[in-house]
Amino acid sequence: MNKQIEQTLDSREVAEMLGKEHKNLLADIRGYLEELSLLKSEESDSRLKIQPSDFFQKSSYVKRGKEYPCFKITKKGCEFTAHKLTGIKGTEFTARYINRFHDMENTIREGIPQKEKADTQDRTRIMEMNARSRMAQTYLKLAQVDTLSGTYKTILTAKAAETLAGEPILPLPKSERKVYSASEIGELFGISANKVGRIANECHLKTEKYGEYRRSKSEHSVKEVDTWVYFESVIPELERILG
Repeated sequence: MNKQIEQTLDSREVAEMLGKEHKNLLADIRGYLEELSLLKSEESDSRLKIQPSDFFQKSSYVKRGKEYPCFKITKKGCEFTAHKLTGIKGTEFTARYINRFHDMENTIREGIPQKEKADTQDRTRIMEMNARSRMAQTYLKLAQVDTLSGTYKTILTAKAAETLAGEPILPLPKSERKVYSASEIGELFGISANKVGRIANECHLKTEKYGEYRRSKSEHSVKEVDTWVYFESVIPELERILG
């Protein structure tokens, strides 16, 4: 059994991982092969051994009695493709292909014929990754809310990456500052939360110096809302204003 040949991904599967049409991925790969061939022909160091087939291997498949082109993509080819991506798309694809190759390596190590459970495993894996992708997109969508603090946006982005990869990738920010709700501030001064909010608006205290917006569950529904919370730095300002 040739393990090296087995450890490739069909370009159709990779296209699904990338969320693009197979024909578009084929066009991309042909462009990558041109780049690799150019590098190979311009090698100035004889020690460099750039073989395009180490990355992408021409292949084909039959559908409804007709043959169509595809590529077998090695782990190097997946890495090459990932480097062409940016942002969360690159993170998502990297997590997917790493998990896929780990699965194949484990299958080979255990001596189980690879095709016996491939269909079931592929369906399960695709369902799991799609669920992760949907959850990660939810985190990223929340991170785009303009009123959220930079710290909270960083946390949501890190959570999205962790959801896709199955493990922490981006570091979380250091512990956050202590914050107070309008009700807690009101209790300190013997006034209502509404009055705290009015003073903050009238005196322009809703700035990064005195607090930030946080995402929290609404008291009156299941929806999440943006709520302003206060830092300790607002207390002396309110003392001055209230006299």
